[in-house]
Amino acid sequence: MRTSSGPRRRTVALASAAGAVLATIVPVGLASPAALAAAPGTPASSPWSDSGYQPRPGDWRPYVLAPAGHDVAPVSVLSADPRGGAVQGDPEGALGGRPVRLVSKGDRTQSPLLTFDFGKEVGGRIRVHLAGASTTPPTLHVCFSESRQFAALTPQANNGEAAYAPGCDTANIWTGYPGVTYGYDADSHTLSLDPSKLPATVTDAQLRGGFRYATLFLDGPGWVDVDGVSLAFDAAPKQANPADYKGWFLSSDNELNKIWYAGAYTVQMDTWMSGTAKSWPYAAGEPDHSDAQVPYADPGQEVIFDGAKRDRIVWQGDLAVQAPVTYLSTDDLAAVDNSLSSLSAQQLSDGYVPAESLVGQHNEDEIRTYGEYVTWFVYNHYQHWLYTGDRAYLDRWWPSLTKAMTWLESVRGQDPQGLIAFGAAGSCGHYGYSDCGHETYVNALYARNLDEMAELAGARGLAGDAATYAARSTALKKAVNDQLWDGATGAYRLSRETPDVYPQDANATAVLTGVADAGQAQRAMDYLHANSWSTHGALTVSPSAPKSAIGPMYEPLPSGFEASARLAVPDPSGGTQASGLQLMRSFWGYMLSKDPGSTWWEKADAAGDPGIGQFTSLAHGWASGPTVTLTGQVLGVAPTGAGFAAYAVVPHPAGLTWAQGSVPTPHGDIAVSWRALAQGFQLQATAPAGTSGRLAVPTQGRKVSVRLDGRLVWDGSAAAGSAKATSDGQYVYVDGVTAGHHVLHAQNL
Repeated sequence: MRTSSGPRRRTVALASAAGAVLATIVPVGLASPAALAAAPGTPASSPWSDSGYQPRPGDWRPYVLAPAGHDVAPVSVLSADPRGGAVQGDPEGALGGRPVRLVSKGDRTQSPLLTFDFGKEVGGRIRVHLAGASTTPPTLHVCFSESRQFAALTPQANNGEAAYAPGCDTANIWTGYPGVTYGYDADSHTLSLDPSKLPATVTDAQLRGGFRYATLFLDGPGWVDVDGVSLAFDAAPKQANPADYKGWFLSSDNELNKIWYAGAYTVQMDTWMSGTAKSWPYAAGEPDHSDAQVPYADPGQEVIFDGAKRDRIVWQGDLAVQAPVTYLSTDDLAAVDNSLSSLSAQQLSDGYVPAESLVGQHNEDEIRTYGEYVTWFVYNHYQHWLYTGDRAYLDRWWPSLTKAMTWLESVRGQDPQGLIAFGAAGSCGHYGYSDCGHETYVNALYARNLDEMAELAGARGLAGDAATYAARSTALKKAVNDQLWDGATGAYRLSRETPDVYPQDANATAVLTGVADAGQAQRAMDYLHANSWSTHGALTVSPSAPKSAIGPMYEPLPSGFEASARLAVPDPSGGTQASGLQLMRSFWGYMLSKDPGSTWWEKADAAGDPGIGQFTSLAHGWASGPTVTLTGQVLGVAPTGAGFAAYAVVPHPAGLTWAQGSVPTPHGDIAVSWRALAQGFQLQATAPAGTSGRLAVPTQGRKVSVRLDGRLVWDGSAAAGSAKATSDGQYVYVDGVTAGHHVLHAQNL
């Protein structure tokens, strides 16, 4: 929901941040990228529970949060509160086959509460083993919460939810949105039991998409004996072993490593069968349920929802982050294809593409809202082609892409000064705020679309179309710089209509889309750092900015843009690039320190609390941008041709001493490792047949000699011999590197 207010790896079983690592790993060195898949050996301590954990090269598996299968158990009993009843026996017994009796003397307001902690975000169908129950048993309910903060356990919590669904946060807009008073239980699930058939396992008939804590409570007098709780983990259902990642990342920084894997896990937590979408309740008393079919999606395949708890529909903008994360971690292409195809099939006759799955009245009512998301539709198809090289998929949806571009250009054509303003098209709205002006942000996104379509048209042999798109991009970028760059301030304006506000998204996307030149990029990042950074990271806008369409808050989507933009700035001193990693540690590290401690939030307010209270999704895929940035910029591996037929490895150390990883491609894995040395830099890469690469080593502004596999290719000033080596002062690049294993070594002169 968007509101105006607001190779294969071995099976590894890993516990959460609260548990112990069950995997066994032997670390390997950086010398051989082909050997980076370590063999099992001695047990390793957990990077999630050991504050002094030191990353070891090759030892990436302990970071994986996903379970090795689809049966998950809680790690502890968080609390047992008798309230007006009783909890008889050791509550921990409920984890290990020793019955715990819950006794109630009245209704749910007097019921004892038994809360289980799964240690991390999970989702699926709760199973409770009951050893027995009273002849006339009470009704057994289970409530869910992604955090302790919003588990309704006090009378005033969540606008009165505790009186109806104790232990629940909310996934229902009409009963749970902040400011809406609770009047009935819309969030707990009822577990049907027959006392004549006990002992037995009762299984929730309805899944719950995302939670960390599960609370059992009773409604009515009587008792039940609980001696086991587990979960049918229904996220990532087509991944038999969700921990079996196809791509991975590791560096000298433990916090950044955790951030990479939390991003990958967040997207897995958002990956479900397409028939488990959220359909908002529209009738009083209608309970929580996630059983709607995503329109036009293959019902036998997964899709990637925006959030595990809610909205549980496919969104264009969220998929823009989630799809690359998927390509780089699980390589679950079927889920991406199904998601993107379902959105594409919703296109309207004039070329406009709805922002989200049109599931139910709530989403159908917003069919023409969020014009911004049409730009993400084009971007998603370009990224799909770039990562997969799937020409048939591109050809299938090419007519839809050209129609979408026609619609976008028609909107731009309404402005004599050549900028888009979606208000004129009746599709105003953003990820976090409403603004109908001629904005830097949306125009930068459209400029990137034009560049992308020029490349795609060229790949399809449409030279004339490619030239047209390229010319439009040049003109649009000039218009943005002429009208929206404030040279005196050194930043991009929100819009023509709001010229004295300089938001995060405007400046970050201007850098990432090539609208800003190197000088503008550096000044824009300096402005944001000086004016918009706060306690937990980067705010959407400076707190001192005049009141505008957006207020200061922490938005993970544009913060991801900013972290990436900082690494993209040419930076001899290294300070701006290092600040990109600083931003990750600050904001994403802060989220990791809070519940659920394993997945990323939808948004946060200026105080650092979930931005829309108990309704906030705390496993929201659009916040997983650092996973892509760490692989694509820090490790440095990115496709430059369809399906990685051409690729580049351009590391951005930003203060790290080493990094390594593996990227799945249609041709096979690309394995990379690098190390910053006292007198230079060493990069190793192994690429599969059918690929050609550019390898680069950073110079940090120094004069260096560079050798490829021991052969001099750069003498400090120029290419040596016939080597295809160049330098821009920041890097020495070697092009046309063939498949196989290569070592590129820079030595300071």
